[in-house]
Amino acid sequence: MSLAPRVRHACGSPGQTFRQRGQVLILFVMGATVIFVIGAIVVDIGLWVSQRRSAQAAADLAALAAATELPDSGAAALKGETFGSRNGFDDVLVRIPSPHFTNGSCLADVDPCSVEVEIHDKGGSLFTGIFGIFSPDIGATATGVHGASPPGPDVALFASKSDSDCGDGPTVDIEAQHVTVTGSTHTNEIIYIDGPDDDFAGPITYVCANGFTEGSQQHFAYQPPPRIIDTQAAPLNVNWSDVPCTVTVPSGTHIENDSNLWDVPGSQLKSNVICSDGDLALSGDGISGHATFASRNGTVNISSTGSLGNHLQPADSLSGTPLANLLVFSASTSSSAVEMTVTAGRYAGYIHAPKSRVVFNGGQNVDLNGAIIALTVLLTGSNITIEALP
Repeated sequence: MSLAPRVRHACGSPGQTFRQRGQVLILFVMGATVIFVIGAIVVDIGLWVSQRRSAQAAADLAALAAATELPDSGAAALKGETFGSRNGFDDVLVRIPSPHFTNGSCLADVDPCSVEVEIHDKGGSLFTGIFGIFSPDIGATATGVHGASPPGPDVALFASKSDSDCGDGPTVDIEAQHVTVTGSTHTNEIIYIDGPDDDFAGPITYVCANGFTEGSQQHFAYQPPPRIIDTQAAPLNVNWSDVPCTVTVPSGTHIENDSNLWDVPGSQLKSNVICSDGDLALSGDGISGHATFASRNGTVNISSTGSLGNHLQPADSLSGTPLANLLVFSASTSSSAVEMTVTAGRYAGYIHAPKSRVVFNGGQNVDLNGAIIALTVLLTGSNITIEALP
């Protein structure tokens, strides 16, 4: 008779198993702690970077805003502190380093009139304070120079009139309410914004001292803040001889009454550059077409007071030329070269009166995808959106 061999199992004692499990638990706790600490530091560093960016943006805005008040050092310092506080920072230091003022002006060729803004603040902490890590200073510095920056490239409103005495009142006169402008707004003299609820996304620039004024009820939204700069050349300056007319009509023509200008009378215009030596008018609602309207010595008057609105854009024949975006033009020197009273609808292109005024009276959410470029600009009405061409 044979006996089966005895099988022996290599099992540790209960005490050994307990000690191994305890070591694993200790290693797990240590590893989890290290991961938590690293994660906490990463989270707080991200928070500090975000806060630092906010501080830098606030410093930039405060410096630009303060520079618009030069050469008035006191007003510049107050405006810088106000803009810093408005953006959530109370510890704001404004310095004006040795400006050179002559006759109340800045001499940029000697030493630019500038403002230095310092913002000091401690970063917030979510976790690192638990481990004895103190929050860093997330402050920022910025310099704003008086008159150093030109208006932005995407022009929405531009008034070219420039008189040294600045005594003729605002040349960009925005008496409309609920206006939204996306693009740059510039005047070589004074701008007035009446409001209320007029919003501007893009540079607002002016030339005259104290050349930016507001109505008492304007609830402003300016990004970036308005600033004073040097005189700028008009981004568009068309002469009558530049206009390639495709059809010429008599002075005083009302386009709605001329059947030769329509594909569908009263509704669809033919694509033309419609020119006149004198006054030229278009009246109606729900009109669409690719047409440019131009007058040599008269007023171009476009009106639409219905609920449909007109949808107009420049003539096809201008495509590929320097005047591709020209919608309305008058070379007249009369008091108002272009007058538009329009509701609803959409107008695409430039409205241009290099020697006179453009009056744009809008309502019912009328859109202008283009710019008004004139000697002076008057905006009235309400619910107007102006978006500059790219």
